[in-house]
Amino acid sequence: MSNSKIYKTIDLFAGAGGLTEGFRREGFQAVYANEFEKNAAATCQLNHPDTLVSCEDIIQVSAAEVRKELSLDVHELDVLVGGPPCQGFSTYGQRDDEDPRNKLYMQFIKFLGEFRPKTYVIENVEGLLSMSGGAVLNAIISDLENLGYGAQVHLLNAVDFGVPQKRKRVFILGGLDGEKISVPVQTHSEIDKDQSQIDLLGKDTLRSWLNVSDAISDLSLVDPMVPKDTQLSMSYPDTSELTDYQKRMRVGSDALSHHSSKQMLGIRRLRLAMMHPGDYGRDIAGRIADKGLPYEIIDKLLTGSAGVRDYKGCRKQDVEKEMKLREMLHEGKHDLNEIMETLSSGGFANKYRRLHWDSPSHTVVAHMARDCSDFVHPDQDRFISVRESARLQSFQDSYRFVGSQFQQFKQIGNAVPPELGSAIARKIKQVLGESLLNKAA
Repeated sequence: MSNSKIYKTIDLFAGAGGLTEGFRREGFQAVYANEFEKNAAATCQLNHPDTLVSCEDIIQVSAAEVRKELSLDVHELDVLVGGPPCQGFSTYGQRDDEDPRNKLYMQFIKFLGEFRPKTYVIENVEGLLSMSGGAVLNAIISDLENLGYGAQVHLLNAVDFGVPQKRKRVFILGGLDGEKISVPVQTHSEIDKDQSQIDLLGKDTLRSWLNVSDAISDLSLVDPMVPKDTQLSMSYPDTSELTDYQKRMRVGSDALSHHSSKQMLGIRRLRLAMMHPGDYGRDIAGRIADKGLPYEIIDKLLTGSAGVRDYKGCRKQDVEKEMKLREMLHEGKHDLNEIMETLSSGGFANKYRRLHWDSPSHTVVAHMARDCSDFVHPDQDRFISVRESARLQSFQDSYRFVGSQFQQFKQIGNAVPPELGSAIARKIKQVLGESLLNKAA
C-alpha cells in the first residue's frame, strides 16, 4: 500500500515557522498556525501562504471555532505541534514557578481536547525537565494521559540531526490510545568519538556532524550589508565549490537576502581582530604587542573597514574611549592591564566568542537581536549576518524574514531548526503510515 497521503498539521506558538517548515519538507500541510508576535506571524505567513496564520492571543482563541472554520472533524487532524514560550522554563534566566508563561501549555491541551488529533508534538527547552523539581513536566504528562494520549519524553540535540549547531531541546511525542512515540532516527554523530553510536546504528548510516564551514563558508566571499538594508538582496558570490549543505540551503533561491551584520565601534572590532577561531574575549590578553602599532594599522582596525561605525558620531564618552585607545596602541609600552581595562568596557569583553570553522556552532539564541558578541565570524572581524544565523538554524535561503534586523535575529534565535523538525516529522509520518496499514489490514 502506497502512503501518499498529505497529512494535516496545526502549529501553536509557531514563531517564524521553523517546526512547520520542517514538517512541510516531509510532505505535511499546516492548515492553521497561531503566533502572538506579529512580525514572526507575518514571517510564517509569507513562507507558508496556504496556511491560515493567526496572531490573536491564543488565550482568547476558541479551538472549537478554529475547527469549524477549518471544516475538520474530530480525529481528522493528523498532528498538533507546538512549543509554548520557554522563558519560564529556561535554564539561562531566573526561573519562576509562578510565571504565567509556564501555564500556556494549557492552551495546547485545549486544542488537543477539541481536535483530538492522531498524534502531537510538544517542544520546549531543556529546563523543562527540572522545572519545579519535575512537577511541571509531570503535570503536562498527566494532562496528556487524561485525554487518552501516550507521552514519551526525548532530549534531542539538533547537531545529531543535520543541523550545524549544538542545540538541546525537549520533545514530548505521543498518539491516541496511549501510544508513546519513540525517538527519531539519528542521522549525524561526532564520528571520531561516538563509537557506541557507530556500533548501534552502523557506520554507513551515520554522517559526521556538520560544522560552521559546512554551513556558511560560501557567504564569506561577499561583505554583508548594513542593518538598514537587511531586506535587500545581492548576488551570490562566485564559487565553484559548495558543500552539500550549502547546495541544499540554496535550493529555490537565486539571490542572497538578509545578509546583513550588526555594525560596531572600532574598539569592539579591535577585540575581534585579536581573537582566534574558538576564542572567548578573555583570551586576547596575550595578543597585544608591547611595541605599539603604526597608525595605518590602527586606522584599518578602528575606522577603515566595512561594518565599523564612525566614532565621531557616537556619544561623547564613546569618542573619548576610542581616542584614548588609539593613543595607547600607538605609543606602546603601556601596562597590559591598563590596555585591557580600556578594551574590556567594564568586563564585557569576556562575553565575546568567535566561531570555529571546524566545529558546530554553539546554540543560536534570540538575544542576538540585541547583541551578537557571542557569534563572531570565524575569520572576519565582524558578527555573523542574519542569513548566516539562519543557515546555522537550517533555514534555506529562500526563507524570508519580516521586520527589522532586530526582529529577524529574534525570530531565528527562537525558532526550531527546520532540519530537526524534519526528523520529528519523519517519525510521525512513520507512525501515521503504520496506523493506515493496520486499518487497511
